[in-house]
Amino acid sequence: MRYSIFLNIILICLSLLVEVKKTSAQESIKTPYFISANYRTGENKPHRDEIKNLTYPYRGFDLKIGWQSIGKQQWQQAYRYPSFGIGVNWNTFTTEILGEPIAAYFFTNFPQLTTKWARLDLEIDFGLSQGIHPYDSIKNPNNFSTGSTINAFFGLYLEQSFHINKYIDLFASEGFTHYSNGALGFPNLGLNIPSLKFGIRYCPTPTEKLPKTSLPIINHRWQLNTQIAFGAKTFKTPTPYYKELLIAPTLYYRTSYKRRIGIGFEGSYNEIFQGHYNSRNHTGKQLLTAATFVSHEFIIERFTIVTQFGIYLHNKPLETFYYERIGMGFYITPGIRLTLAVKAHYIKAEYVETGLVFDLNFKSRNRL
Repeated sequence: MRYSIFLNIILICLSLLVEVKKTSAQESIKTPYFISANYRTGENKPHRDEIKNLTYPYRGFDLKIGWQSIGKQQWQQAYRYPSFGIGVNWNTFTTEILGEPIAAYFFTNFPQLTTKWARLDLEIDFGLSQGIHPYDSIKNPNNFSTGSTINAFFGLYLEQSFHINKYIDLFASEGFTHYSNGALGFPNLGLNIPSLKFGIRYCPTPTEKLPKTSLPIINHRWQLNTQIAFGAKTFKTPTPYYKELLIAPTLYYRTSYKRRIGIGFEGSYNEIFQGHYNSRNHTGKQLLTAATFVSHEFIIERFTIVTQFGIYLHNKPLETFYYERIGMGFYITPGIRLTLAVKAHYIKAEYVETGLVFDLNFKSRNRL
């Protein structure tokens, strides 16, 4: 289960890259590419008492290649001509306790404000890292943040770009970077690093954006989307792995070309009860939970980004009565999505979930 989840992380990242290639390969008008490099600096900020000793400087270097969308597809126009691509980085925490992680990731920049001389973007990074020195009770007892050398890598930044000329931009970014194994290893508290980035971007071909056109009319406003997903995690010890199986039908209303909102019900079989001292003999119905949730999804061509907030109605697995979920999906057919999500309690990852979502439209599809 653990390795199948990491495999789905890789598959979704590869799907992102394939879509980038399709977009950039259209021959009518070339999509301009760019390369960028930046230096990053920050400091890990422990968010639990168990890891308050891990306040160490964070330094690194990124190298990226990307494509600036020009509006050849309608989602690009709807999201104000975002840029996207792949990146690699090398980082050090200046201590042997945490090590020197290397990451490979997909990134996208969503413009928020654009002028002739400057641009304000929201940057999102998502990928995998390798190289954090994991917790070991003998060899590395001081790192109680993560029990694995391979971790998910996530970044969220606000980037300011300044146009020096039609080929070169200078940029500065403020935000945070997160490393986590998503409870696939023990411990799983993760690392949160507020960071600054300073860099330069070079685009060999000046960007000429296409004029905006009318977006498609949304005919199928209402949808019933049913998710079937699996999850795995550790709890308090490196073994065993506890598993989760869930089914979650959601009634969605698509408010615009870019988004839909919904309300749903989640029923799950959750073995985490067997990790509690007073519940280790639980079986059958004692491992079932029920919850209701509200959901929001961004729709980006064949990709979706989902956020949910749920409240347990029956048999909450931990002390909190609510949970959060954030994830992404990729349409492998017009009505079926491959999904990858993190379910959290009190902003702490509890399950990495992977599965499928089946869409049922109540009306005909979009008229293009």
